[in-house]
Amino acid sequence: MIMPELVASKRSSVLPTAFHVPDPEYWGYVFDGNEMHWTTVFKDKGEAENELRCLQKQLSFELIKTKEDQGFYPERAKIIENQYHKGNCTSGHYNEVNNG
Repeated sequence: MIMPELVASKRSSVLPTAFHVPDPEYWGYVFDGNEMHWTTVFKDKGEAENELRCLQKQLSFELIKTKEDQGFYPERAKIIENQYHKGNCTSGHYNEVNNG
């Protein structure tokens, strides 16, 4: 059974361009597990939040599946243990050995 490659995590947020100034500008970012995507810089935080929502929609952010979404379930533990034994690991650590 070949499982699709999942990203470890994803996140997005609006950040100030500088934390030390009293009236900073803002920009949004989306990290999809592989790449960072940035919005343009805005004087108003609300505008940056709107642009971030557009960027999320453009990148289909909500549809990106992550390993965090999988959670823990007994079948996953069995799959990992089987792969560990198939990989003939002797170190005691499983690190996704594929003898494919």
